Amino acid sequence: MNEMVNLRLLEPGTTIRLANGSTAEVVSNPKDGVWVFARYLASPSDASLVGTEEMIFAQDVVAVLETP
Repeated sequence: MNEMVNLRLLEPGTTIRLANGSTAEVVSNPKDGVWVFARYLASPSDASLVGTEEMIFAQDVVAVLETP
């Protein structure tokens, strides 16, 4: 099992991989460790998500790809 990503450490501009295979960029972080707001950069399962912003919950973040 992969180690859970600590959302408290994610700064705006960080690129993350989601459980559904999507890639997103953190746009804001309340630093509560539960969720972040992120903008979809790529979504293999639903291209209409690209460019949209959404609350992303901790269990959906599987990896940090790039930090600002």
